[in-house]
Amino acid sequence: MNVCRRSSIAVLIAVLATSCGGTNEVATPATTPDLFGISAAITTIAPLKVDGWVPVDLPDLRAASDQCVDDAQPDSIQIVEEGPETVTVESGDTLGKIAKRYERTVEQFLRTNGLSDPNMLKIGQVLLIPRESSRELDIPGGPLIRFEDLVCVIDTRVMAFGPDGVALNRSGLIQVFVRWPRIEGPRESPKVNGRLLGITQGAVQMFLDETATAVERNGYACRESTEGRCMWIQHQYDVLLATDEILSLRNTVRRLLPGIAGETSEILTETFDLSTGQPIQVTDLFEPTTDWVAAVSTEAQARLELEPWTDQRRVAGAGPEAINFARFNLTHGGLVFSFAPFSVGGSGTNTLSITIPYPALDGYWAVDGPVASLG
Repeated sequence: MNVCRRSSIAVLIAVLATSCGGTNEVATPATTPDLFGISAAITTIAPLKVDGWVPVDLPDLRAASDQCVDDAQPDSIQIVEEGPETVTVESGDTLGKIAKRYERTVEQFLRTNGLSDPNMLKIGQVLLIPRESSRELDIPGGPLIRFEDLVCVIDTRVMAFGPDGVALNRSGLIQVFVRWPRIEGPRESPKVNGRLLGITQGAVQMFLDETATAVERNGYACRESTEGRCMWIQHQYDVLLATDEILSLRNTVRRLLPGIAGETSEILTETFDLSTGQPIQVTDLFEPTTDWVAAVSTEAQARLELEPWTDQRRVAGAGPEAINFARFNLTHGGLVFSFAPFSVGGSGTNTLSITIPYPALDGYWAVDGPVASLG
């Protein structure tokens, strides 16, 4: 089983969908699994099966999948027993010289070691060497965010078949690309980092379990593919707000599974109280004694009506139920809502977001809640 895997790299797998499919349809329909918690149900379709395929166990494929999940471990976790790399300040050293020696910046050394003055080094002082990263996001007033990348390309060693039942003369691949954030430096939040790592590993594990089962039962049969690949997933996080108190993240998920007629996409969200390390829920934003759900629904639907739809009637996902607004982000400009797939709008709106300015909901915010802390 061939697996290509790297973490903390800056390569994004480009997935450009073209048409491809499987061969024979089996009689029993299968429901696309709900892989990501509150995702909306996707219509049931009959799974594809390679003509003449006999179900078989593929232990090498399972082992490669498990290894991919295990690789979603940042370097800091992998080398805990060895301890972090350090450097001892010697006579004649300056922070600039040390940073140049390790191909880092002075600012990176300051952040990693919680220093404010680069000229206050002492001989014999031990400094942590900043880790290299694929991408760092330093937001003024907020924590340093480092992005970890997980890329796995798993060779199933099973021939891939197209829509006309003809072998594609290549083995089918299962691809994973996940870029997830971690808080670094003196403001690191282990609880937040642990939750984000757990979410990442859980999502990858569920996806790989589903795809491995599909290959074992039906062979590598595609309805749609990119160069013979019809099993891939991407997670791409963006930071919408990062302060000393709050971290709010949006995760755009795209995936192609063997039991789905085409690529699917949706937005998932996470917002954290950095003082406790706990996730913030939408109910934490509002005074419970107010009818905030109805107010938010009214504001959301008014903004949705301004969006271009295929079907004007599809606003059920913004109806007056609290669960409809569980996918939210806090920003400096307002409250951003994303919606469950197929619940609002028409075709192509699964990654739609709208923003409600904070003043539009004055009188509903919790007095000591997260929005109040934004001033």
